[in-house]
Amino acid sequence: MTNDIQLKQMQPVYWGLLHGINDLVAGWLLATYTLTQDYNSSFLYISLYAIIAFGGQVPVGFWLDKRKDIRDFALFSLISLPIAVLSFFISIEVAIIISGIASAFVHVTGGTVCLQVHQNKAGPLGLFTAPGVLGLTVGGVLGGAGLLLPSMLMLSILVLSILIFRARLPQYKSAEKKQSELDSHDLAMLLILLFMCFRSFLFDVVNYVAENYENGILYLGISAFLGKIMGGFIADKMGVKKFIYITLITALLLFQFGKENIYMLCAGIAFLQSSVPVTLLMMGQSLPLHPASASSFSLGLSIVLAGLPLFLVTDKKQIFDNFDKAGFSALVFAVLLLVAIVAMRFYTTWLERKRE
Repeated sequence: MTNDIQLKQMQPVYWGLLHGINDLVAGWLLATYTLTQDYNSSFLYISLYAIIAFGGQVPVGFWLDKRKDIRDFALFSLISLPIAVLSFFISIEVAIIISGIASAFVHVTGGTVCLQVHQNKAGPLGLFTAPGVLGLTVGGVLGGAGLLLPSMLMLSILVLSILIFRARLPQYKSAEKKQSELDSHDLAMLLILLFMCFRSFLFDVVNYVAENYENGILYLGISAFLGKIMGGFIADKMGVKKFIYITLITALLLFQFGKENIYMLCAGIAFLQSSVPVTLLMMGQSLPLHPASASSFSLGLSIVLAGLPLFLVTDKKQIFDNFDKAGFSALVFAVLLLVAIVAMRFYTTWLERKRE
């Protein structure tokens, strides 16, 4: 029995590695595509991937919460990812679409698995979330790589598949709590979602600005990875609420005074992204009856909503240049608040219909 528990506690590590490989595949496919296609085609497939990979997490989360079968979703995640790699040799466009589907399943399933075994700690959630952004960054750098990379990816997925099922997936379970009590958490969920959107918005802006620095994207990817890894464990020691206040304020100060310094930007990203495992934990606590939906809100929906302002604005660098202006900051915050309210309203309406 003890051995089974120890093996299950390794699931965040295994799913974290799979998360990293999944995002590496996506970064490699997208970077390879942009090297061979024009701007309009590249923008189209990058947008399509983002919609499927991040927006697609919401229906996948609803589906998993309804089915309550982690094993089937894990199988689909582990099968669809190598299919995406192999599809590269047939059609890179098809490979990108399948990669987006695989990504939605990997994020939701992995997040749900980790929420089942985290024991109310953010540290294990950091082990799962951290490798993703680093994998995406490295994959982008490896765009145009030869046949060796796909072979290594296929082998890595095979090894991780064996480890994940050898460690025995946890049974889907939700907290024993009356459905009617969920409504009292709507405000908390809204605030968490708003914070996640604001954080993701900042990350997108800084990531765009970092393109002006040589190897800037790679530096930010490493910083985000380290921030998530350390953030979860530090938050467990310090306390979640105190940790979020400190990290967000510190990140905003570093962005304000470090616009022209890549190292200060990296430090700001590390502080900002250190809150990712914490907000995943908080979302899981706010949605105890729906762990898969909690994962999809934290890892998918917030990224989609935060990307809307950047998607609609042509001169993205000007957003960052004006971010120190109180009026502009308030406008962005208000827009994200409005979008978060609409998303929250949609979710609560769906819950009410489900109860009926």
